[in-house]
Amino acid sequence: MRVFVTGATGFIGGHLCRRLVGDGHEVTALVRSPHKADALRELGVQLLPGDLGLFADPEVLLPEHDAVVHLAGVVAAQDPEQYEAINYTAVVDLMACLHRQAWVPKRLVFASSLAAAGPSVPGRPWTEDDDLAPIDPYGEAKARAESALRDARFPVTCMRPPIVLGPGDPAFLTLFKAARRGVGVRVAGAPQYLSWVYVDDLVSAMLAMLADERPGHRAYYAASSQQVDSDQLWDALRSALDRRIAVISVPGRVLSLAASVATRVAPVLGLHNQLDHKQVAQMRAPGWQCDNRALRDELGWQDTWEFGEAVAATARGYEALGQL
Repeated sequence: MRVFVTGATGFIGGHLCRRLVGDGHEVTALVRSPHKADALRELGVQLLPGDLGLFADPEVLLPEHDAVVHLAGVVAAQDPEQYEAINYTAVVDLMACLHRQAWVPKRLVFASSLAAAGPSVPGRPWTEDDDLAPIDPYGEAKARAESALRDARFPVTCMRPPIVLGPGDPAFLTLFKAARRGVGVRVAGAPQYLSWVYVDDLVSAMLAMLADERPGHRAYYAASSQQVDSDQLWDALRSALDRRIAVISVPGRVLSLAASVATRVAPVLGLHNQLDHKQVAQMRAPGWQCDNRALRDELGWQDTWEFGEAVAATARGYEALGQL
């Protein structure tokens, strides 16, 4: 299979490309910075220089591929307009660009997010039959992109992963660093209920989606069968890092105030804001859970990782990269 991948230099994209090449597939990656793509080049991945703006060019011709995987996106933007531009407008541009090509992909796999569904009620994970109800600009842009892709003239699968664990994951590095220092923060009150997936299992899910030859559009929650809560997360971190971790319970309103201050001060100091209103809204939600039964029943996918093992493997990955 010939697969065109965006976001290939990212955490999930790198794991996907290694798996695709290892399984004998031909891969082309859209890369904004070729000097960051040495690992892909060494794998034998063909590099197409350019960024997401390439898809807005009405004259651009893409090399023919059997399938497309769109992973490129922004999780932590400096302003809501960036979520809109990258997580929605660029997706619409990609769809239009593919419509203009002389070839038609057999399937587009789009990396959406559990954030598109919004918070869940504890003990009641989302299923694909539930309506999407995002609560922040990131989730709203992903949900709107999913809606736009229903107009695609080729099959589309929208993948909605929850927390993704694995070696090199940038999203959780700050949490692991804090845990290594022996301190943690949680929102006061009941623990938050969480779904998660290990990156190897997520890649297997994407391969199953790419192999799906049925017509029409699909959406799947790609998550582990094992549900956890925030207290179990800190316990797993204690075990993985062999550290005593003091977890401080902070009232939600205090976190919201801190986010307001950080949002104002960070740009003035030229710093990247580590605590914005999107993050606080997600932290204050009662749960982020989803059900993987549709993915298992329809595509025969099966998750294989246990939570404690996944957290430990993620920690070892950070240490191997010199990040922890």
